[in-house]
Amino acid sequence: MNIQNMIIRILWFFIFCFFFQVCSSRYYLTIISPGVTSEYRIKSISGIRMLEASYYGTWHYAQTAFYIEPDNLDALLSDPNNFILNHKVLFDTVSKDNTLVRILFEYCYDHSKQIPIDHDKDLYQFEWNGIEPRSKITYLYPYSYYKKGKRIRQKLPFYQQEKYPKNEWKQTTGYDQYYCMRSLLEFDGSLQKKGINELKVITPREQLLYFEYEHNGKFIHDSEEEIN
Repeated sequence: MNIQNMIIRILWFFIFCFFFQVCSSRYYLTIISPGVTSEYRIKSISGIRMLEASYYGTWHYAQTAFYIEPDNLDALLSDPNNFILNHKVLFDTVSKDNTLVRILFEYCYDHSKQIPIDHDKDLYQFEWNGIEPRSKITYLYPYSYYKKGKRIRQKLPFYQQEKYPKNEWKQTTGYDQYYCMRSLLEFDGSLQKKGINELKVITPREQLLYFEYEHNGKFIHDSEEEIN
């Protein structure tokens, strides 16, 4: 191996490490919106898949999963950000049955790329504890963002509610919209395990993503260190 090839390999190694650190940071994975908080984020045990990142845009791609408690469902479904790019009737199909287990899977992408997202989203497959979801709704969710160079610096739901006493919905500051695709999955709650439960996601490019959480009568919150 000559010196030039060795230098190229070293550079690619550092680029990969930098990319992995950026995409696995809490800056990318801690998403807060009505009914969804970082405390209910399910731990990823698979890391970022390079093929998916390349397809969706290296500086935009992130994938996250959240456990949705029944008490948070109404806030999730009535989030005004849902209705910017989707029909409201879509969310009326979600069952209010509190015995179901609900998981929200989200991935984000560079909408300036020519990605057939409507077709792509239908090709995702999900398994929770080895079973497929009994129902699924998939929808676009917009964020605002700040940008420095090519790197996404901050993102919030496009409409953000102010804290009490104002409680008003206002458009967050940002240069543009940043798009993510959400899938709200419903599973038979009787199959939830005491201990570790696992979500497997198969992407359209047959990449495997794994998430897990612990349940013991209630969702066990991971510490910040365990999540990241």
